[in-house]
Amino acid sequence: MRMDRAQAESLLGKMRGRQVAVLGDLMLDEYLFGEVSRISPEAPVPIVRVNRERAVLGGAANVAANLKSVGAEPVLVGTLQRDIAGNRLQALLQALQIRADWLVLDPTRPTIIKTRVIGQQQQMIRIDREETGACQPEAVEALCGRLAQALEQASALIISDYAKGVVGPEVMDRVRELCRARGIPWIVDPKPAHVGLYQGAPLMTPNTKELAALSGMPAKSDEELAAAGQALMRTLGLQGLLVTRSERGMALFAQDARHLAPWLIPTEAREVFDVSGAGDTVIAVFSAAISTGADWQDAAMLANAAAGVVVGKMGTATATPSEVLRHYQDQEAL
Repeated sequence: MRMDRAQAESLLGKMRGRQVAVLGDLMLDEYLFGEVSRISPEAPVPIVRVNRERAVLGGAANVAANLKSVGAEPVLVGTLQRDIAGNRLQALLQALQIRADWLVLDPTRPTIIKTRVIGQQQQMIRIDREETGACQPEAVEALCGRLAQALEQASALIISDYAKGVVGPEVMDRVRELCRARGIPWIVDPKPAHVGLYQGAPLMTPNTKELAALSGMPAKSDEELAAAGQALMRTLGLQGLLVTRSERGMALFAQDARHLAPWLIPTEAREVFDVSGAGDTVIAVFSAAISTGADWQDAAMLANAAAGVVVGKMGTATATPSEVLRHYQDQEAL
């Protein structure tokens, strides 16, 4: 079964303007593009002559950017500092008309920066500037307060956890309390180190490597994947699980009788250029579709198509409704 263009257009229309909250670690993604023509005389490393720079939203902020790109309305909750990177991040949010009302200013933690150096269209090195670890009690209290405000109008909540400090025990207790009281689904993009924080999550979107680490089981073959996914659902009490499998597409697990075995979704990507941020695209589109009450299968198929668009671009990227629909049109023409 495969969603056709008319179904995708209908679902994208329902997503337009839907408020989806995003809680997680904000980052600034920097790209330095250049040319490589020689090896350094100082060490056996290439010299990259930079000729272009680019900065985009990363981490949870990229999830918000993906929501905005497909027509949903992101409600972003996280921390940043009033430093150079924080100011650039806020400027990027403003340019995309993503409100920063629910962000917490934390003077104890610099804004996270990930710098990627690209030479001859290939990533040469990544430089991370960050301070990880639990947030200070004042920041945790502020995050819980902003989360309560953010969920007043939201139809779904995304937990975009990069294990940098925003997602912790107190915050996750508040997530469970608020979402239970308001009947809001919450969907987790997990980090294996935080597996204990996700107990009772309705939905989760790990990749294959994360699934193996979360479950403590191999997940390479279809059979291994099925066993690991079912074990993780039992352990955490999940209602559903969407596993991204790179060139092998996705696998959707659910508790109902239709999904005693995972439903395997082939990849929509025609050309893979860069997988950076593709997981952010998947959880954003999947969650936005879920927020409309869409069937999980339809939500997964639309997320799969959006990811197929994004991996065909260089760097952290997003997909627009027109690009997703053009993708369906191109696929139907084959």
